Amino acid sequence: MNPKPARPHEIRSTDDTGLNLNLILILVLCFFLYLSLSACSKTDTAVPNEAIYQKTDYGTLIPYQIADPDLKSRFNKNVLADSLYYEKGDTAWTGFKTQNRRFFEDVITPAIEPYLDTLSTLSPSEIINQLALFTFNIYQAYFGQSFYRWGGDLFDLDDPQTHRGSSRKLYGLDCSGFVAAPYEMAVHFNLLPDTVALFSWQGFKYYCEKTGFEDQGGLDGGSNNYRLDTRELYRLGDEILRIEKGGSLSPDDLTKLRPGDIAGRNGHVGIIVFINNEPYYLESGGRVVPPTGGYPVKADSALEIFARNRYVSVRRGIWRSDEG
Repeated sequence: MNPKPARPHEIRSTDDTGLNLNLILILVLCFFLYLSLSACSKTDTAVPNEAIYQKTDYGTLIPYQIADPDLKSRFNKNVLADSLYYEKGDTAWTGFKTQNRRFFEDVITPAIEPYLDTLSTLSPSEIINQLALFTFNIYQAYFGQSFYRWGGDLFDLDDPQTHRGSSRKLYGLDCSGFVAAPYEMAVHFNLLPDTVALFSWQGFKYYCEKTGFEDQGGLDGGSNNYRLDTRELYRLGDEILRIEKGGSLSPDDLTKLRPGDIAGRNGHVGIIVFINNEPYYLESGGRVVPPTGGYPVKADSALEIFARNRYVSVRRGIWRSDEG
């Protein structure tokens, strides 16, 4: 007796079976490739434990700051900015603006005023070192280990921002706002003149007026109130050294670093500080400090990770006004 013919949807060909097996093999290979790449990625960005400074004592003149509960009820990472309609020349948009200056006046200024006389006796680089560590500490105390806010600067100079989730935050600093903050404090409190502190909005304004360099960081393509962004920072000051893609710092390179040096490129910057006479790296955002839980990272390890994908330029912004 002849077998009953199979209906079309019941037919199974050996070719189809082979294709299914090939597909399974391809999926398995892709899975293992993904695991391999993920492992490489984690290795590339992993910071050695011995390179992470996990203590709260930075050995600084200004004591380690702990948030006041009453003040923290007003200044914390959960406070959001209201949207506002903003007109600038022929351009108009709706965005969100920071109020870091309120935090500066109500929290930072009272904390720093008792130490101004002593700070004024220090060298320019040591002043910046003290203020950079203080800024890092006090922003973490109030806004968490990651205090990043897209378009955030100390004096609220940046245009209202229109995108990215963090731009809804009322308080916080982005990478360039953070590295500029100690320089801007130094000028504000008359610890350094604007003719010296190039990496401050005040010093940048002076520099533009003297050299013809243009402030073009606004969302409309025009001025941004001399608010420094990465596009300016990686072009200003003196380049002390450059780490090419995939490179690292030599022992000789490490001896060239000074407190207040800015390390970065167009897109992201961080700042060099010294803790117990050793160079460390701080940043807001980025992929070096945040994965460690927000702790300072030794400069050699940090900059090697930073340079994995592209070059890193280390620049000095204590500027002499007799230079063009």
